[in-house]
Amino acid sequence: MGGPVDCKRCPSHVRGKLLTGKEANMALLTGFLLAATLGVFHHFAILFIRLFTPHLGEQKHRGILTAFLGLLLVHTIEIIAYAAAYKIMIDAAWWGSLTGDFDGSFYDLIYFSGINFATLGYAQVSTDGAIRMVAMMQALGGFMVITWSATFIYTIWQDVMDHHWRLTQEDE
Repeated sequence: MGGPVDCKRCPSHVRGKLLTGKEANMALLTGFLLAATLGVFHHFAILFIRLFTPHLGEQKHRGILTAFLGLLLVHTIEIIAYAAAYKIMIDAAWWGSLTGDFDGSFYDLIYFSGINFATLGYAQVSTDGAIRMVAMMQALGGFMVITWSATFIYTIWQDVMDHHWRLTQEDE
C-alpha cells in the first residue's frame, strides 16, 4: 500500500494525457450532476432529521445531539456514495485513475472520498484524467453541504438558547 500504484485497467492513452474539450465538458457535467444530486439528497435528509429532532422543553440537549448524529450519518452515506461513483468511474477506465497511496480497495475509495469531501482534496491520493473534474466538484459540494449542516445545527442551537432565555426571563 505504500508506493505509487498505476491503474492497470486504465488504457495507456488515458494515463497522463490532457483532456479534450469534449472530455473535460463531460467530466465537469458529471461532477455537476453528482454534486446536484448530493444537494438534493442533503436537503431531504435535513428535513427528515428535523422531523426526529425533539421539540424544545425538557429535551433541549437531545435536539442538538439528534441533529448532530443524524448529520454524521448523512455525511457518511454521502461519502460512501461518492466512493461507489469513483469505483464505477475507475472500472470504466475512460475516467482516469487514482495514484499515490492507493491500492484500489473500496476502503481507499472511501478514504479518498472522505478527504476530498471534508478537506477539499488534500490527501496522499492523486487523480489522473477526467476523474479530476469530478473530484473537484465533490470538494465543492462537500464544502457546501458541510456549511449547510453547520448552519442547521446552529439554528437548532439558537432555538434551544432562545427557549432557555425565555424560560429564564419568565422565572424572574
